[in-house]
Amino acid sequence: MKVGDKVWLFDENRRVYKKEYGSSPIYSEYFYQVIIEGETRNSWIIEGNKFSKKTLQGIYTNETKTEKIWEHENRYKIREKINYCSIKTLKQISNLLLKNNE
Repeated sequence: MKVGDKVWLFDENRRVYKKEYGSSPIYSEYFYQVIIEGETRNSWIIEGNKFSKKTLQGIYTNETKTEKIWEHENRYKIREKINYCSIKTLKQISNLLLKNNE
């Protein structure tokens, strides 16, 4: 990243709803695009605030934003499916997860 790059910030108070009544906020709309205005040795300066270059906490690139949205939209669904799958399927999932952790 460098000064002038476009990145995304997340604001949980920035809510946009679907047109139909009673819908939940659209998760992807919590993100808004900003430009890196400056830098110090250890931080990026965005909207007058400093963000650590080391952790990038609170800053999202296009890729990390897409990953975060996917996670939000799918983690619960996957967890629910695992709760009700057969023992055979559960063992396959376990083997897959154990392989990936080696």
